[in-house]
Amino acid sequence: LGATMIHMAASAWWLVLLVVVPATGTLDPKRVHFIDSAMVGGHRNFLFRGNLPTTASHTFAFDQLNSTMRTVALREANLTLPENFYLIDLSLLDPLEYKDEKVEKEFFKSNPQAGRYINWPIVGSLLKPDSLPQRIRKSEAELLPKTSIDKIPKKMDELRHMLMTPGSLPQVIYIHCEAGMDRTGEVSGSYYMRWQNISFATALATDNAVEARNISIYSQNGLQWYCYYLHFAGGQPWQECSLA
Repeated sequence: LGATMIHMAASAWWLVLLVVVPATGTLDPKRVHFIDSAMVGGHRNFLFRGNLPTTASHTFAFDQLNSTMRTVALREANLTLPENFYLIDLSLLDPLEYKDEKVEKEFFKSNPQAGRYINWPIVGSLLKPDSLPQRIRKSEAELLPKTSIDKIPKKMDELRHMLMTPGSLPQVIYIHCEAGMDRTGEVSGSYYMRWQNISFATALATDNAVEARNISIYSQNGLQWYCYYLHFAGGQPWQECSLA
């Protein structure tokens, strides 16, 4: 198989998700962390990561999320979250997690002034980058924007654009999946590398420190592929992406 076919075949495992019944959860303040902020148009916009923002009664945990992000911003960045802001709920859930997605969608449908819901299904990759010969790994990494399902190179530009977009209110972006570790780790870790010039090793260690387990191998593969993309084609040749 050529490089493109190898990666597309490996990424296609996401179809398996459609026969897996997902587990639901509730907002865990210990998994909410500050990622970044930016002064734009007179307001400070914020970027956070965390887990599913719902309550035990399966409603959207807007007040708890607000309170948690306020505490985290002060503790981790010495910044004060504004009293009023526009929330961008950036969900990484897959199509079978529709019950959780419905809760989020219905909240913003009923409260459009509070913000909006965006869905970026993220699946990672079955293909371990270091299992391939260097020549193929390089070719695969360079083709990542075209061959991967997650489209992380494009999403990193879109995420940065969200953070840097001015609005009538400060914008607060909250990235999450169910657990706030695996898919959230792939996206957050990619942001650390791309926009904060953090090494792959540090980004992965940060993801793994969220809970008492490492992120899934699929999400780790996705993060590592993005590192190789940055190394070979994304303007960060200094990135050391090998796990060896």
